[in-house]
Amino acid sequence: MKNLANVLTFSRVVLALILLFFFRDASVSILIVYTLAAFTDIIDGTIARKTNSCSHTGALLDSIADFLLYAGLIKIVFVTRVLTKKLFIWMLLSLGIGIIAPIICFIKHKKVFFIHSLLCKICAGAVSLVPFAICFGFAEAYIAFALILITLAMIEIVIMSVMLKEPDPDARSVYSIIKQNKAIQGV
Repeated sequence: MKNLANVLTFSRVVLALILLFFFRDASVSILIVYTLAAFTDIIDGTIARKTNSCSHTGALLDSIADFLLYAGLIKIVFVTRVLTKKLFIWMLLSLGIGIIAPIICFIKHKKVFFIHSLLCKICAGAVSLVPFAICFGFAEAYIAFALILITLAMIEIVIMSVMLKEPDPDARSVYSIIKQNKAIQGV
């Protein structure tokens, strides 16, 4: 049972690779595979916490699985041709901002980790619904909404990575880091 979270996370890696390399067009099959992968993203962390099996390796595997799943989602978006040029540029800028955070964390703490803030988790939920927005015909508006959330989350994790005094991939928000830093300083 203690390895279940890592098994689920690894299955997300496999499902994301299937999305990336075996689907050439939009179909019900791609939606099913994506939904299964997104479901593992929802439950793996909860299971790891409930079974006391959280680890740096599991967190890193989770970040890799998330990255691959988002790459699969990007492929779905491109295959269905719902991403306008403006939305594509916005997406690239948001992701570019997000890449800054783990670089800052590595420079400050000599450790690779990705911050999983509450806003990032909300974004993951919103982004996981993009294929459904595509299926139901309101993709452009929904993708714009998701990009607003993503941009805010990426800015927040950059600010959080600068503020962190100790490595904490599970920092919830800027506010939680302010409280944590005050506790460290004994204020």
